[in-house]
Amino acid sequence: MKSSLLLLALLLLHGCAPLTHLDSKVDNVLLVDQYLAEQEYGKALTLISSISKEDPQALELEKKRKTILDQVQTFEQQSIALALNQERLSNWPEAKRIYVEALKKLNTSRTLEEAREGMLTRFQNRMDALQYEELIVTGEWLRKKLPLLRSLQASNPGDLIIQWRYSRTENEARETAKELLRIGEQMLAENNAAMAQRILPLAAELDPQLDMEAAISSLDSMLQSRKDKKLEDRRRIAQKKDEKVIEEFNRAMAHNNLSEARSHLTRLSPATRTSVAAELMQERLDKAMAEYIQEELSIGNSFYRARGYKQAIKAWKNILAIDPDNEAVQTKLERAEKVVEKLNALEEQQKKQ
Repeated sequence: MKSSLLLLALLLLHGCAPLTHLDSKVDNVLLVDQYLAEQEYGKALTLISSISKEDPQALELEKKRKTILDQVQTFEQQSIALALNQERLSNWPEAKRIYVEALKKLNTSRTLEEAREGMLTRFQNRMDALQYEELIVTGEWLRKKLPLLRSLQASNPGDLIIQWRYSRTENEARETAKELLRIGEQMLAENNAAMAQRILPLAAELDPQLDMEAAISSLDSMLQSRKDKKLEDRRRIAQKKDEKVIEEFNRAMAHNNLSEARSHLTRLSPATRTSVAAELMQERLDKAMAEYIQEELSIGNSFYRARGYKQAIKAWKNILAIDPDNEAVQTKLERAEKVVEKLNALEEQQKKQ
């Protein structure tokens, strides 16, 4: 009798355990495969985790775990991609449904959970933005409506309906201004200067009596800070460009490429172009050009006197390449070209004879 009671107690103690785990005939590998076919990755991983190391199928199931984890990663990526596609189409209910269904099959996925939370945050942001736009449209409509009703009310002081309409619209404008101020302050706290700039001036127009000095001051400071930052960013970008131009200028000067060096100087930013450094670079270039021109001019003159007209022409063209407005050299070049032209004509005439 005692043995029977003990056996019954043991059975009751194990009554909460899954029957599949008690039945040694259950093929857990087959059951895992069934879960995978249904994309029930959570159930498959839970089952594998519950198998003891002494189980005959433990090794095979552990190998399947690695395969499952690879499939889980693919499943997560595909689910998120599908949800994002629906989100882009503004089909928020379908995007939410995709995450709900995916998490049913893989409720331990932190990746899916974070993606779902991100989607919900973006949805809320979109809803908030729409509400802000609706409030702004209402404010702009009231801003246009109030002067018309004020004029109508002034010209019809005895019309109670017009007086009532004006009073009601004025109250609506004040309430809208308060809400705009609240949202404007929120935008300032979120560092959203663009939205605050749309909202706060509108609130001030709807209700000039509204205490907005602090908010407007904060907005002005934020806008000035943004402006200063943009100017500083532009200055920094220009400085980097100028540093590169100066490097290219020095390289051109080292190779005696004076025409290219002069071109680099023209690319300097206006601020750097008036600096002492730019003046020194210009002096360096002018000196090098003067020396080069004098040298080429001397070479050209020597060749011309020795009747080496083609070599003289080449030397003088070198000068005009960097100093195209040099009239004296241009005159020399034209005279030499005419001489060469006459010599060529004479040579052709002699060949014909």
